[in-house]
Amino acid sequence: MSAALLRRGLELLEASETPRAAPSQAKASGAPVKRARRTKAKASQARKLRNSAKGKVPKCALAEYQKKECQDHLQANLKFMTSMRSTVAESVSEQILLQNQGRKACDRPVVKTKKKKAESTVFTEEDFQKFQREYFGS
Repeated sequence: MSAALLRRGLELLEASETPRAAPSQAKASGAPVKRARRTKAKASQARKLRNSAKGKVPKCALAEYQKKECQDHLQANLKFMTSMRSTVAESVSEQILLQNQGRKACDRPVVKTKKKKAESTVFTEEDFQKFQREYFGS
């Protein structure tokens, strides 16, 4: 059973145990009874809102941040990183990485292809000019 249901049950139990006025008196003054119910309902809603964090007092986020901010973890992190040197061969680590990659194309690394060198011709510029003079006759 949740705490909210338990509180609601206790509130209903308290309301039922309070001494009730005679039915004739309640009928004579009907408006004040309605007002009393409304104020009681508003008070219980305010109590519910106040207790919405299950009885815990909200903490100031800025104070919590400032407590954690002053801690410096640099030395501990450097010590850990330097002590954890990998002795696994590079080929083995590459194989492990390849096995753990997804099957999607976006998960695959880009395979670099070697660019071909620009093809050079056997003929020189002089050969082209000579051919032009012979062929076109100019």
